[in-house]
Amino acid sequence: MLIVAAVVVLLLLSGIISAWRDPRRLRPGVYLGAALVLVALLVIFLVMRTAGNPLTGAVIVLALSFSGLAVIAALGAFLIVNGANLARHEGVHLPTLLSTGLGVVLLGYAVAVAAGMVIGQVYVGDSNTIVVILLAVGLPAGYLGFVFATFLGWSLVYARWGRRRAGRDAVGAVIVLGAGLLDGDRVSPLLAGRLDRGQVVYELARRKGRRPIVICSGGRGPDERIPEAEAMARYLVERGIDESDVVLENSSTDTAENLTYSARLLAEREIRGPVAVVTSDYHAFRAATLMRNAGIDGFSTGAHTPSYFFPNAQTREYLAILRDHLWLNVGVVVCLSVPWMTALIRSL
Repeated sequence: MLIVAAVVVLLLLSGIISAWRDPRRLRPGVYLGAALVLVALLVIFLVMRTAGNPLTGAVIVLALSFSGLAVIAALGAFLIVNGANLARHEGVHLPTLLSTGLGVVLLGYAVAVAAGMVIGQVYVGDSNTIVVILLAVGLPAGYLGFVFATFLGWSLVYARWGRRRAGRDAVGAVIVLGAGLLDGDRVSPLLAGRLDRGQVVYELARRKGRRPIVICSGGRGPDERIPEAEAMARYLVERGIDESDVVLENSSTDTAENLTYSARLLAEREIRGPVAVVTSDYHAFRAATLMRNAGIDGFSTGAHTPSYFFPNAQTREYLAILRDHLWLNVGVVVCLSVPWMTALIRSL
């Protein structure tokens, strides 16, 4: 028990130090999330130890198991309902179905485990084998769930931290990330929110005596008549930003390119930090990680997005984080899948 407590303290200290050194990584969230998991397991162990009676301990484990399934099922149902609401607002497209798909998987898994227990007990007389297989399948899923919870929690923490810095720091440059155009040449409401937020950060720096540039970053999509950067620059100039302070980065096709190409523009003008990257709030943390990879000193801050859009957007950001560290995540999932796959092959 003392060893576990020491590990928890070590993880907490590691998370705090890592966050202090650079919060634009998922590592602090992983440390802190692992500490919380260990604390929860320690509490469960102490409760079962205090109970003394094995039957009471079994009841506690069973109650926790059903509570976990209920939480998974409730989350799945919420994501499905939210997906339907999003489709009503945004239309039915593959990107808008991500949260719905995740909700179906979560709800299906919870139902499968519960059904396995009932079917195994009533028709087979032994639910243990079925439940063990289903729970074992949940082992790699548990890892992915831990990464998702860690990502969600730390991205929310980072978003608040970035917003505080945006209201305090006088930056040398503001990079606004593109988000698609309406009718091929007009700024969308989502992009307008980013630009308005970027203008607030720009004007704060001007009041504090700096003359930052605003980099409008976004290339031309297949359904767009002009590069996003041109429409963004026009929007800002119409709202009072000096045209000489606006710089166009009109070649990028994704966030990584947004920041890589913008870093070159900063280097050409010998502009150093801090730099504010402005995007949507759900995208702020991942933008910060890519900003760090591009060697840009500063922080990312997000503009507000509608609540119905948030779960699907966070699911998409989570999948992007998994893709950014693809081989690490594939390796972990494969390792966690070996035990139950081996047992299943032997049983067949």
